[in-house]
Amino acid sequence: MLTRLIRETDALAALTGDALLLVDNDGIIVHATSEAGILFATPPNQLTGTVCGIPLAGAGEPEVRLEQSGRRVAPRFERLNDQGLPLTRVLLRDVTVLRDAQEELAAARKSALAGERAKSHFLANITHEIRTPMIGILGMTELTLATELTDKQREYLEMARHSATSLLTVLNDIVDYARIEVGALELAKTPFGLRATLEEAVSVFRPLAVKKGLALECRLVGDVPETLVGDASRLRQILINLVGNAVKFTDSGSVILAVSAAGGQHPPDAVRLRFAVRDTGIGIPRDKIRAIFDSFTQADVSPARRYQGAGLGLAIVRHLVAMQGGTYGVDSEEGQGSVFSFSLAFALPSARAEAQGLAAADGEVAKTRPLTVLLAEDNPINQIYARELLETDGHEVVTAHTGRRALEMLRRRHFDVILMDIQMPEMDGLEATRAIRTDESGDFDPAIPIVALTAHALKGDRETFLHAGMNEYLSKPVSPEALAAALARAMGEAAPAEADASPSGSAPAPCDETPEVLVWAELLTKARGNTGFLMKLFAAFVAEQPGNLEIIREALARSDHGQLAFLAHALKGAAATMCAPFLRQACLDLERAAKENDAALEVTAFEAMETALREVMQAMRERLENDTTAGTPCAR
Repeated sequence: MLTRLIRETDALAALTGDALLLVDNDGIIVHATSEAGILFATPPNQLTGTVCGIPLAGAGEPEVRLEQSGRRVAPRFERLNDQGLPLTRVLLRDVTVLRDAQEELAAARKSALAGERAKSHFLANITHEIRTPMIGILGMTELTLATELTDKQREYLEMARHSATSLLTVLNDIVDYARIEVGALELAKTPFGLRATLEEAVSVFRPLAVKKGLALECRLVGDVPETLVGDASRLRQILINLVGNAVKFTDSGSVILAVSAAGGQHPPDAVRLRFAVRDTGIGIPRDKIRAIFDSFTQADVSPARRYQGAGLGLAIVRHLVAMQGGTYGVDSEEGQGSVFSFSLAFALPSARAEAQGLAAADGEVAKTRPLTVLLAEDNPINQIYARELLETDGHEVVTAHTGRRALEMLRRRHFDVILMDIQMPEMDGLEATRAIRTDESGDFDPAIPIVALTAHALKGDRETFLHAGMNEYLSKPVSPEALAAALARAMGEAAPAEADASPSGSAPAPCDETPEVLVWAELLTKARGNTGFLMKLFAAFVAEQPGNLEIIREALARSDHGQLAFLAHALKGAAATMCAPFLRQACLDLERAAKENDAALEVTAFEAMETALREVMQAMRERLENDTTAGTPCAR
């Protein structure tokens, strides 16, 4: 019987090419094939009578590394008790080469992904470094164009603006693509108006269409909802890329953007829409259609190509559509035009959201009538910034640097609304608000709208402020749009914000993806292009902070944790307003250390804050020294 099993085992080994063993119940090898000798690096006859070393009980390990040779094997077991012998046949398949290849492939894939991430980070960083001064160039060009110029000067500046805008478009495409590749691009889910979004995308190209004599139209076909829930900015970006390409590659005829219901299965509270951009342009060769959605790819790659660009627009479209679970396609014939289409699913808003009109979601900031505003804010920098925004919108502003001073102002004259900072000396914003709301003396109007201003952005803060009697809540740094919308809501001239969302739209954060000492591009945007106003802010900041630094240093020396936390909080708000992310973070660290009464951490945090503050002031001094707008009106 044993002889027959040995012959059968050798035959199986010859047939499969695997190593086989016959092992008894004690794990002793009774027979080993020649292939087993190779695996164990031991002649087969010397394996007989030795311990197998591979557990035979249960299912065993899926793979085993043999100590004798270092080879990796996948064992399989066959019990032979029914043949009258207490033996187990062990089949050992050598998977060493396979596993080594898989590990090499995994390592290569990991290396490739790391390289791809490094490339994407490099692209994002380098284009950011180029984009920031480019935005500055555009801003300065716009300001110069607003002055008196000769016709030749204006012509040259218009050419410079056009070139800078073209370069900025390419840079923005590269940044977006890099962010998509590293997974840094997130999608919003907010209500928006479809018609307004479509019009925003199409209107960008109307001047060029008129110049080329093209008919540029937008059509809604069939039953298409007006209000949707999704990422309006990414939909707009997709449409701008497609409509822009259509206008770019069409010299005569028309470009039509059509939106219709896509049909198919979808939940009752959702809708799937099909967007199609049809043009009568040059079309695409059939052998190039599959490749045009690839990165850095264009249908015409000749050095003398007529149409310029980075070849990223359609790659971004492909990624953005895929990120939203949609599909895309193109139908084109060379010389006859093209139809680029994509379909996306959107949620439908609740009846309450529909009733609100969604003006802010459509990008239209609610405007209110001119108001008399009491600005209760102890930080001079934030006072200057908020006053400028309010006065630019036609409001009259009176400032108070403490809560107690704000109450005194209210006793003297009537105000339409109060912008109330939360943390102020003598009396904070919450205490002042409670005094107004519970007043029985007749000194105050208990119903006066109050908007909270705070650098806080913690969960539950909104409920705390509203419970104290405040009508709205804005997180610093405050944008012009958020301030205008909050005033409109507080005055009852716009729909209230959602209960779970901050009226300012988001928590305080550094003003740019890549931190700088001063993020000039963001500052210019916040100041509505008014560099003279920025210089005014810089001058006030540079004059104010050396004295504040000494006060903070004295509080640190006295171990006055409460005062230190208050001062750090105040400087943090000013840093956020000035788009100084490093300084803002350093102030936040100092504030936390002071609140925890951690003296050692306070010292470390203070040193970091002092370094960051000096860097910010130096950057501001350099801007002030190079400023050519001092003493002259600035275009807005």
